[in-house]
Amino acid sequence: MRLLAREEPESSALVADVFRREGIELHTGVSADRVREEGGQIEVTLSDGAVVAAERLLVAIGRRTNLASLQLQTAGLDPHAGLIAVDDRLRTAVPGIWAIGDITGHGAFTHISLYQADIACNDILGVDAPGADYRAVPRVTFTDPEVGSVGLTEAQARDKGLTVRTGIADISKTARGWIHKAGNDGLIKLVEDADRGVLVGASSVGPCGGEVLSMLMVAVHAEVPVSKLCTMITAYPTWHRGLEDALRDLKAMTSPQSARDCPP
Repeated sequence: MRLLAREEPESSALVADVFRREGIELHTGVSADRVREEGGQIEVTLSDGAVVAAERLLVAIGRRTNLASLQLQTAGLDPHAGLIAVDDRLRTAVPGIWAIGDITGHGAFTHISLYQADIACNDILGVDAPGADYRAVPRVTFTDPEVGSVGLTEAQARDKGLTVRTGIADISKTARGWIHKAGNDGLIKLVEDADRGVLVGASSVGPCGGEVLSMLMVAVHAEVPVSKLCTMITAYPTWHRGLEDALRDLKAMTSPQSARDCPP
């Protein structure tokens, strides 16, 4: 069990390492067997036998849809379905009803709801516009360092049967990382569909992980060829230059010559 189960294992390991160095004690893959309050302190006994004491206890148990309260059956929709099926225009099975957000099952993110709202509004108003495309859905976990990801993880890409190549860079070893000094922990990981020569996923972890993710999101969404990314100029000294290191590592898996095709 990883700290960030849905992210790349390298991203999770980096954040866990930073947390431990900051004095945060981590227990993963365990459950809470007992909780009690004594002397102004809360004690939690874990399934591995450890006892954790603190002044406050935060319980985060996730969330789930509550469609039954909406009485969807009056509109011809199933209130017990868990999710509402929609097409790429956010239309439901009932003419005249559109659905957006978490209940469509395409990601519980505010930016997904906003994206879907624009598509639904265009369809309602009869505007001829593209439908929904979820190939490059971004997500950012606002820890310190930030963990940004877009598209498929390496494991997800392999599960889809893709021929996968990966490249990874340590951003603390970039010029900006050297300038930043303390708190420069981070990485950029690229996931390439080697048969097509395009990125299908990427992760950006670091002080500005969510911001650096934007250029990776464009690359995944627009299916920019990796060969084209290798000829791109990135400003010096920025966190973004870590992409060049990741690209060199990615291309080195093909041949030493292709690695040299990327900027030094």
